[in-house]
Amino acid sequence: MRINPHVYGIEYAEVLQDPRLEAKRQALIVGAAMSLDKARMIRFNQRTLDFNITDLGRTASHFYIKYDTVEVFNDLLKPFMNESEIFAMISQAQEFQQLKVRDDELEELDELRHNYCKVKAAGGSENVCGKVNILMQTFLSHGYVKSFL
Repeated sequence: MRINPHVYGIEYAEVLQDPRLEAKRQALIVGAAMSLDKARMIRFNQRTLDFNITDLGRTASHFYIKYDTVEVFNDLLKPFMNESEIFAMISQAQEFQQLKVRDDELEELDELRHNYCKVKAAGGSENVCGKVNILMQTFLSHGYVKSFL
């Protein structure tokens, strides 16, 4: 950051005022801490700049659950949810977003949905969330998947 501050969007005037960029680094840390506090992953005291981890943050850290996934779960999690809502929520996890739905998989996904999905697979087989939902239910039903091997 100090070697090439322009890459980080830091103006030359800021570097002259604060050559070690301590204020900028503290602002970045405080911003990140406030975001984690909002997601209930840590408790952050702005006055004393103290961090305290929460059980949610510890669990997310232990299982490499991304911040975006925790935010989605915080938004969608309700005290009473049916199985379909739980599968739909889990399938929206950020960790699954690198998956792609290919045209040659659609027929098998529809077959898997018909044979192994005991609850409604929200999203259908045409999008990533639906694909994840179908594959989770197929796995839990001990179904056999051909084209994903």
